[in-house]
Order: sequence, then C-alpha cells, then structure tokens
Amino acid sequence: METLSLQDLVDSLRRLLSLSTRELAQRSGITASSNLREWVRGLPSRLSPARQEKVLSVVGLDREKGGLRPGLHRWTLNEETAGLVLPVLETLGALPSGMTLVRTESGLFSGHLLVLSREDVRILLTIPEASTTDPERLARSVAGESLPLREIVLSPPEMSRLLVPELSLDSFDSLLPPVHVSSGEWTFERLFERLWADGIDPAEAARRLGF
Repeated sequence: METLSLQDLVDSLRRLLSLSTRELAQRSGITASSNLREWVRGLPSRLSPARQEKVLSVVGLDREKGGLRPGLHRWTLNEETAGLVLPVLETLGALPSGMTLVRTESGLFSGHLLVLSREDVRILLTIPEASTTDPERLARSVAGESLPLREIVLSPPEMSRLLVPELSLDSFDSLLPPVHVSSGEWTFERLFERLWADGIDPAEAARRLGF
C-alpha cells in the first residue's frame, strides 16, 4: 500500500480522533485554522516548524521515533474512517502484535471496543453500535489471520474505568491483562498457577471470558 505523506497522515489521524480542522488548530495554538488547512493540502502556508511540531503532538505522533507517541490512543471509527486504520498503521510501521475485542456485561456501552497493542502503544478503537464496521473483520484486515483475536468481557465498573479519557496506560493495562506466551506445553495446573501468580482469580477469569 502507498505510504501516506506527513500531511495525509496528520489529516487521517485528525479524522480518527474526531477533530475538525478548526479544533486541531485550536489545540495546536494556531489562531488561523486556514494556515493549518493549507499545510495539510500541501499548499504554501505560514505554519512555522514549531507549530507543525505542536500539530504532530496533538494527533499523537512522535517525530523523533517516527511513529505514535508511547501511551494510549483513542480513535473512533465510522464508515468514513474505518478504512484509514490500516494505511495509518502501515505508514507508521505500527501493525499490532496483539488484539483484544472488549465487550461489556450490560448495556452500559453500546458498540464494540477493539484494542490494538504494540510495545508501549495501545490504540483503543471505538466502533459505535450504529456503525456497519465489523470489529472481527477489521481486526483480520489489520493483522491477517495469523494474529489471534482475544475477547474479554468487562463488568460495568471496569468498562466505566476503561472509558475515562484521562486513564493512564498502566491502569488501562491492568484492566486488560496481557496474554503470557510460553514455549512449553501447557496444562490446567500450570494455567491455574499462572493465574494465581498474576493475582487473577480463576473464577474472575472465567467471568471475564463470558463463561
């Protein structure tokens, strides 16, 4: 797939963050949003390098590392933005090494949450109930068939915490415990030992998985 230019990448991230050009300009300290709009379109503008750096920061980019800033990124998908996920991840070289589909026990949250994990980056994709985007099909399009899609069920209080905008990465990870990979053969005894070692009650684990 063709690599996105920096301007196209910024504009795609803006849309995934559900920000208008005016809102992105305001958050970046840019008085005239037309300057940002011209820069995104590749036209001459009065957008200084310092302002450009601020724009990159607001959309979650780390220029030094050439990718997404470490931490939690929240993107919202609809029919217009679902197709942006793969080009953005491919441009950034940030295809996930783990995927988790999050559901809730009640009607607290209508829709689906798909978590893409890679090293110190977590991307929380919110798919509204009204969207025709299928989360499992989206996961396959992003990572293919080789990467397993884990599914967990959260209680209403856990889901409430997950949806807090200011949630730290550590707190986020504590709600979505990582899957441990072992090269040895597993047994039920080893499974229960690992659950207890990680402070996870087996009954709670079964509940989260929907059993």
